[in-house]
Amino acid sequence: MNGFNISEAGHVAVILPPQSISGGSGLINPAFSMKNYKHASILIASGAEATQDAATITVSLCTTAAGGSPIAIPFNYYFQALGGAGNDVLSSIQNATASGITLAVGDWPPNGLIVIEIDANELEAATGAPLGGSLGVDSYIGVTVGSPAAVDYCCVIVVLSGARYANAQSPTATQ
Repeated sequence: MNGFNISEAGHVAVILPPQSISGGSGLINPAFSMKNYKHASILIASGAEATQDAATITVSLCTTAAGGSPIAIPFNYYFQALGGAGNDVLSSIQNATASGITLAVGDWPPNGLIVIEIDANELEAATGAPLGGSLGVDSYIGVTVGSPAAVDYCCVIVVLSGARYANAQSPTATQ
């Protein structure tokens, strides 16, 4: 086989099933752990929004799988530009501060996609302090998608890769 078999060489977790994200305060998703992986690709898919969202997306290190004690961190991301060819062409790499990214018409079009890329070795550098446990196993990553005023739907899926112990069936990354 050529390529990357996600089911065996990686792990996929839906950390926010498709749902409405409008009409409230910030939405903190359950966090996930990278303890068995070296890289996380976080895919955030938007729905066919009623009007343009002005929400914010942040990424945090957390102490629990439920997103406890979040510390916002900077991150790298790509986005699908409005009117992109075939709706599957992403931008060049973008850098977000710990404040996150504020969505606008150019980077969060209807039925759009944002991809956040995180390497395990970036996590300690982001906080300036050692992570809890051996190799940071007590640390989790949470994604917060701010709640827009207008109706919109969203889904967040994480694809973990660079398995430390590749297996035909990988253990959970969300507990």
